[in-house]
Amino acid sequence: MAPSLPLGTGGILTVTALSAVGATGYGTLAPAMAELAAAYQVSEAAVGLLQGVIAVPGIVLTVALGGLSDRLGRGRVALGCLLLFSVAGTACALVDSFGTAVVLRAVQGIGFAGLLTIPPTVIGETLTGAARQRGLAVNTFVLTTASTVGPMAGGAVASLGDPRAAFWLYALGALLVPGTVRVLGLGPGRRPSRDRRSARLLADLRRAGELRTVVGALTLTTVVIGLMTAATAAMLPLALDRVFEVPLAARGLLVGLGNVGSLAASAALALLAGRTADRHVARIGLGLCAVSLLLTAAAPAVWVVAVAVVLLGVGVGCAYNASVHAVSRQPVDGRGMLIGAWSASSRLGQSTGPALGALLVGVVGPMAAFSVGGAAAAVALVALTAAGRRR
Repeated sequence: MAPSLPLGTGGILTVTALSAVGATGYGTLAPAMAELAAAYQVSEAAVGLLQGVIAVPGIVLTVALGGLSDRLGRGRVALGCLLLFSVAGTACALVDSFGTAVVLRAVQGIGFAGLLTIPPTVIGETLTGAARQRGLAVNTFVLTTASTVGPMAGGAVASLGDPRAAFWLYALGALLVPGTVRVLGLGPGRRPSRDRRSARLLADLRRAGELRTVVGALTLTTVVIGLMTAATAAMLPLALDRVFEVPLAARGLLVGLGNVGSLAASAALALLAGRTADRHVARIGLGLCAVSLLLTAAAPAVWVVAVAVVLLGVGVGCAYNASVHAVSRQPVDGRGMLIGAWSASSRLGQSTGPALGALLVGVVGPMAAFSVGGAAAAVALVALTAAGRRR
């Protein structure tokens, strides 16, 4: 890569704002799914594609986008992804065809993948030590805030008339174009003599004795994001409906408590930057995930569920921050590709979690599904602890 510009407060705000824009891609449409199904004249099951398809390109393309940013420069790829995300997302407001809207959302997913990959890459390579840990925690805090506010804004705009008006919110991403150019620039990246960057990346990690750490961090990310999305997108809503008979509006508030917990974890880790080891934070996170899921399974009342959901968010926030920091601190040449692999692991958990959660509910019931999730988190904690002792 070409030498990176130093990140001051303004730079951090711009970079994390890119994450915030990207984070709105997934949940902004969620409140208006039923209305969008009516507008496009499709079933509610089919309209779920509009929300889910945006995450699919990220599973495959984040590594490629990260590698492309190594070659072309972070600013060029970030700007391209920002424009792709904003233009494709906004264009959905102008089409009547459901198939065309799904295709546009898939195209938007390419920008979505890049916007969630470039910011931690830039923070990881321009900051060091406690500043890097703090910057990544702030990035996660901003991203989670946007994930919380996005559905509120989408629901509010969709309620004004045509629900497809919610797509116009994506046009706001264009406001970040000047800041992106100013902070990240449009200079070229490093041009490798051969297309063997991925092989060198693995060799560098092996040479530094960090390959196991990185693989563990990627696995941890998939597990905790999978647990979070399985619980909040499938298991919890069904349990609140069938077991506790909670009204629809209150269900949304309870599900959102997971983000409150994640925000608290990110804020705490930003304050404690430099004083917390990744392995300890990851273990605490997995432990809280296990406790919260098992507590939900045995919850005698809704208030216990609420406490458990907050604890789940704290656990996921801890593990998520620990994993991205463990990956971003690696002193490798192909950092963009490496962060891309981490982002792909997150998208994998995001895509598979809801399906697995719904499957579990169908097989064992909503409350028992939380027991299975808690047991899975406990097994992951034991495996992480055992792996740490072997090092």
